[in-house]
Amino acid sequence: MQIHGKKITTIFSDLDGTLLGQGQKLDPAAFGLIRQLKERGVSFVAASGRQYKNMRLLFEPIADEIPFICENGSLIVKNDKTVYAKSIPRELCFELLADLSAVPGTENIVSSERELYTLASRTDFIRLMNATLKPAVHVVDDYQEIAGRINKISIWWQQGIAANWESWFHEKYDDRLQVTDSGNGWLDFTMAGVNKGNALRRLAESEGFLLAESLCFGDSENDIAMFRECGISYSMATGREHVRAEADYICDNVLETLRGFLSDSTD
Repeated sequence: MQIHGKKITTIFSDLDGTLLGQGQKLDPAAFGLIRQLKERGVSFVAASGRQYKNMRLLFEPIADEIPFICENGSLIVKNDKTVYAKSIPRELCFELLADLSAVPGTENIVSSERELYTLASRTDFIRLMNATLKPAVHVVDDYQEIAGRINKISIWWQQGIAANWESWFHEKYDDRLQVTDSGNGWLDFTMAGVNKGNALRRLAESEGFLLAESLCFGDSENDIAMFRECGISYSMATGREHVRAEADYICDNVLETLRGFLSDSTD
């Protein structure tokens, strides 16, 4: 398919603030559009900071037809099988979690390859997460109880990330972890070098497509690495100024933009 004068074979899209807009549910029209793109020779990939099981539920009607880049690129799953996973050493996990617990007015959450965890004592946060995320968040009395590998750790400020704390975490952890603003008050931590851009490269290598023939949509800092890898990039109009500045184009609605591609482009 030709889009903006370039051959495009793969489209990647972020979810929160992007394909989902400001909601939590995917418009069912997306499934038909993704299948129409496939008929035109264009594959679709969901790329998010979200956890795999939640992403799979969002795309349930087509979940076995698309790959998932999860947890800001620390996990890639296709056909319900892990293609790539990068975990954080446990000692480093618990050093970080001790620091996160000292930040007032925040919540935190821990992601393994297939589950999401928070502390049982955080009852209001658990209620909020379970109202917006499916499947339900697992609860533990102590994060040391998590037996599996940990891919991502996140801290959340309800009123938005506190700039002083964001700077503090960058200063302490940038040499060991990827510290990323994922939007909506979330600051995410994955292993150094883990990001959506590197995940795109890994998937391109395994699937045999060219990133120069790919297009992506995003709205947050964690999408910038993806913008830099794709032949064409779109930022949402709601993205922060420095995010919009990294993209080739701006759009208001991903589904409407996809409809435009299907109606206007040539094969």
